[in-house]
Amino acid sequence: MSAHYSERFLIWEVCFCIKEEPQTSTCSSIIDLAKATPGLTLSLGAYAQWTATPRRSVLLFVSAHSPPIDLASRRLLVKRQSFIAGTSILIAASLITRLLGFVYRIALTRLIGPEGIGLFQMVFPILTLVLTIVTAGMGIAISKLVAESLVTGDRTRIRRVMRYSFFITSIMAVMFTWVMLRYGKTISLHMYTDKRAYYPLITLTPVIGIIAISSVLRGYFQGLQQMSVPSVASIIETLIRIIGVWIIAALSLKKGIEYAAAGVSAGMILGELAGCLYMYYAYRRYASVKKLDLPTPTAKPLANTSGERPAQTMRALLQIALPVTFSRLIGSIAFALEPILVMRALLTAGLTATASTKLYGAYSGMAIPLLVFPTVFTYSLAVQLVPSISEAVASGRRGTVARRLTQSFRVTALIGFPTSLMLLQYATPLCTVIYAQPQVGHILAIMAPSGFLLYLQGPLSGILQGINRASTAMRNSLIGSGFKLLIIYMFASNPSVNINAVAWSLTIAVSLTTILHMISVHRAIGFYVDPRDTAKTLLCTVLMGVSMHMLWPIYQTVMSRSIALSALLFTGFFIYLILLLLTRTITANTLARLPGVGRPLSRVARLIPFSR
Repeated sequence: MSAHYSERFLIWEVCFCIKEEPQTSTCSSIIDLAKATPGLTLSLGAYAQWTATPRRSVLLFVSAHSPPIDLASRRLLVKRQSFIAGTSILIAASLITRLLGFVYRIALTRLIGPEGIGLFQMVFPILTLVLTIVTAGMGIAISKLVAESLVTGDRTRIRRVMRYSFFITSIMAVMFTWVMLRYGKTISLHMYTDKRAYYPLITLTPVIGIIAISSVLRGYFQGLQQMSVPSVASIIETLIRIIGVWIIAALSLKKGIEYAAAGVSAGMILGELAGCLYMYYAYRRYASVKKLDLPTPTAKPLANTSGERPAQTMRALLQIALPVTFSRLIGSIAFALEPILVMRALLTAGLTATASTKLYGAYSGMAIPLLVFPTVFTYSLAVQLVPSISEAVASGRRGTVARRLTQSFRVTALIGFPTSLMLLQYATPLCTVIYAQPQVGHILAIMAPSGFLLYLQGPLSGILQGINRASTAMRNSLIGSGFKLLIIYMFASNPSVNINAVAWSLTIAVSLTTILHMISVHRAIGFYVDPRDTAKTLLCTVLMGVSMHMLWPIYQTVMSRSIALSALLFTGFFIYLILLLLTRTITANTLARLPGVGRPLSRVARLIPFSR
């Protein structure tokens, strides 16, 4: 590499870092590298052509006789993604997989119906419970410890974290796979009221080991803040799963609805295997521990991990993993108990087993996916928050932690307010167009008001885990899940309420858990919300809802129902975006920070008055 190319490369990197993410350790590392190189000097400037507005930027002045700089040996520093870039990549991948998943679910619903969906959804909570125990919160623990080790450049610790994680998850996966294969029939006969659940349950068992390995690899890449690999893996997994499910379920349907549900399980195995193999290939080819070029520490860490003994590494791993596991275990146990309680309550209310299965399938397989769709954005935010906040805490950058919290709430409000209103206003039309099941709309409308709090729950949980408060998140989840099961037990057997009680239980549990998370975060680091910014977001949401309410009758008279609904949703989001720009809730400069599409969007936004 020539000196001239290296100098130009450094100039671009420094200015890009300061413009996009001034406090990242990546940027600091590049600046430190430049400072340590003979012949290079740094100077501060007030304005540069790289910035769209008069904003502070760092300009790098290079001597004409600078020696060559081997940036190839620093490739981890150059390739690490900023918080915004990493989150955007995760959101893009999640959006693609969710959209593909919706197409797949619509087709699958029409293929095997609510009864087939209900059979599969009935056994899925048991799998979730087992996977929670098997993975043992390792993904988050690995992500956090790898991010901390990058700050100190501790390769040995990263290697130990990976080795111990693979060992723990492998042992747990083998053990629980054997248990499921050995006692699958007993579980299906005694825990469920429909014995046909045995077929999808036993078919789904082999996925345990695959997901266990995937969780370790995914946590590793997230700790490196390299979100591209797990994002591509999730897209591959979704595509293969859709193809596999569609083919196998269609072929199996001739033998009976229970075999079609088992075909859904088989397709899921194929998808998970494809995603896992891709991540393993990327790990071996590009990012194994021995190939990492670790950075020089950019800040004095709060805890020195160099020279850490193996037992200390294991303890650090388990101190994070176990509270996360228990927190997820609580949710998984509630998730696993839910279909059991619901089915028995509906039978007590006078419904038949088939009718109960269909009703639960409508709730869990149709209404819930629509409600949680916006988590495609906030889940990605939560995943990126854990390593980002862990790195900031390890480096002693308290201001970054507070800034991440503010960003998280703002992004969640911008997404959660309008989507919750749309789901509430148009629950029945959505369920009619997507599933051809208008009766599902009433269930969705009950849960829609809690949408914003549901979307905020993930980022708040990620923040608590990043600041070493995983046990607090576990306690909050326990309280919320307890209330959910209690409401189902007390009210779902009432013939006049039945499945509506299940929907109300979710709404109350989500609201309670999120409020407890907010209180916990406030006590730990403070919880500041800009009331003016939040009020403007609410105003834009209300005006959007009023506009859509006025346009809906007009659209219905000139278009078919499905086209009218699609046009209305698109128009609503367009109106909402225009209102956000007009009220300066977001600006063109805010849009410019988005990687890839940011600059084109900002150029269009600048055409709108007051948007700069």
